[in-house]
Amino acid sequence: MKNLTLKLSIVLISATFCSISMGSGFAIQEQSVTGLGRAFAGSAAVADDASTLFFNPAGLTNLSDSELAVGIHYISPQTDFTDDDSAIVGGTPLAGGDGGDAGADAIVPHLFYSHRINDRMVAGIGVTAPFGLVTEYKDTWQGRYHAIRSDLKTININPSFAFKANEKLSVGFGISVQYIDLELSQAVDFGSICTAAGAGACAAVQGNDGQVKLTADDWAFGYNLGLTYQASEETRLGLAYRSKISHHLTGDGKFRVPSNAQGVANALGFIDGKISGDVVLPESASLAIHHQLNNKVAIMADAAWTRWSRFEELAIESSDVARLNSTKQEQWDNSMRYAVGVDYQHDQQWTFRGGIAYDETPVSNEFRTARIPDQDRTWLAIGASYKVSDRLKLDAGYTHIFIDDPKIDETLDLPLNHRLLGEYEGSVDIISVQARWLFN
Repeated sequence: MKNLTLKLSIVLISATFCSISMGSGFAIQEQSVTGLGRAFAGSAAVADDASTLFFNPAGLTNLSDSELAVGIHYISPQTDFTDDDSAIVGGTPLAGGDGGDAGADAIVPHLFYSHRINDRMVAGIGVTAPFGLVTEYKDTWQGRYHAIRSDLKTININPSFAFKANEKLSVGFGISVQYIDLELSQAVDFGSICTAAGAGACAAVQGNDGQVKLTADDWAFGYNLGLTYQASEETRLGLAYRSKISHHLTGDGKFRVPSNAQGVANALGFIDGKISGDVVLPESASLAIHHQLNNKVAIMADAAWTRWSRFEELAIESSDVARLNSTKQEQWDNSMRYAVGVDYQHDQQWTFRGGIAYDETPVSNEFRTARIPDQDRTWLAIGASYKVSDRLKLDAGYTHIFIDDPKIDETLDLPLNHRLLGEYEGSVDIISVQARWLFN
């Protein structure tokens, strides 16, 4: 009965958002407002504000001034499920509705500060949320035994340093100090459990639900590296790498049991206890180009790789409660993201930008879950910057993400064997604003 407990496959889902997350898997791209306006095309090479610290720390040497950048992203996802004959053992339909819109609106901030030490050296620090997801279905939806709420947040603190080796080459590195916090819940069909145990007093299949809730957190460390190369006066190349971060989460698992099933639950070991689980947030690498066509127009492009294949399975252990032990096969694939964008310098005050990106999912149809019903997505983005004064710039961006309709066929382990079968429709709208203060 391992899958009667919460499947912690989404323990990897760190930091905030909707059931169909902003980037592939559960990556969060929203770390820059200027970057958002061009669908993050060329982010490892553009280096037009302090947010380059996240995408490529070497880009800090491209900034002429010290800078404080504070941004806010309002993210509005829409996630709708349509059932296709979901059923329990014997073919009885899974009772309940479609769960409503499982996507949760979120406001996600970021902060970057870069300090120019001298003509060759720049130091900085960034505070971001690089992975994340929040999903919340109605308690009575058809897939309640697979997932109800999934909420995991990360905070990543990233001090960095960049050095200009010569007129063409700059290098940079940073250390990531990352906190991850998890809450997961799902329903438990104690009616079916009582039926299997021969306990007639609580034997009401799908009519005697309880719930299990897991919470866990951890601190861990990683690093990021990068270089930029000014191939010509017009063309800059960027190469960046962000390491894996290995988390060992610890926390609590708690059951909520209907009063008429309490005796059966206690006898079968459905009791509260401690949990732990190892999670590796994947490494990523990107190659980017920024080319200045003329004094008004610049174009940029990149290709980014994420090693999602690290997510093969997730094993959750409990030293004191056997019912809280589980292993979930994931078998994700590595994925690619491709983007192109353009900046247009209209005049001394206004800059306009746009971009398009294609983001591959690492999730195959066989292993898609209600917690991460991920699928390929296409980004369309626009943005603008306004120079208020020599010391203050304002940025804004808007992106709409089109998500291919993911299909789901997820079955719980025996003895329940509840099968969730259907299709999702989803999209995401993102509106972002940022202020940048420049200092000598």
